[in-house]
Amino acid sequence: MAVRRLVTGNGPDGKSRADIDGPTPGHIDVGRAVFDELWRTTTTPPPVTGDDDPADVDVAVLQPEPNGIAWFCVTFRPWAEVEAGLAANPEGISAGGKFDDGGAMEPDNPGWHTTDTLDFGLVVSGEIDLELDDGTHHLKAGDCVVQRATRHAWRNRSDKPCVMSFVLISRNAG
Repeated sequence: MAVRRLVTGNGPDGKSRADIDGPTPGHIDVGRAVFDELWRTTTTPPPVTGDDDPADVDVAVLQPEPNGIAWFCVTFRPWAEVEAGLAANPEGISAGGKFDDGGAMEPDNPGWHTTDTLDFGLVVSGEIDLELDDGTHHLKAGDCVVQRATRHAWRNRSDKPCVMSFVLISRNAG
């Protein structure tokens, strides 16, 4: 089920209102996980007005554009399911063209990637392991991560999905 999103704005009378209230249209199954695109900007500072819905997408894009910000929720499938999928298809779990990693993913190391972003991650539900070069760091609901453009991988070794909320801020000025 897609994440419910409430997007506010100001009406012609200057009064605050809910412009969007409902499931995010950017609910995308990418094989290893399900992405829910919540909001994305392409400039800093970001605009706070307009009628466009940047979450109305068909492809989950991992990295924000230069000077951009991306906010999304990811529901990580249990790693045993992911490994079973990889065993069935050693070339990788197909995202069916629905995932754009921007070159961040390591083709020979499933799940490992590095983005040129400052990331804020919060475990909303479940538990997950953050793998870094120095080892594995276990996180559970309520834990947060500040990811500073480092090489990492996420592994949900539990038997239940893990939901995380991420805000990625581009460090690249283009």
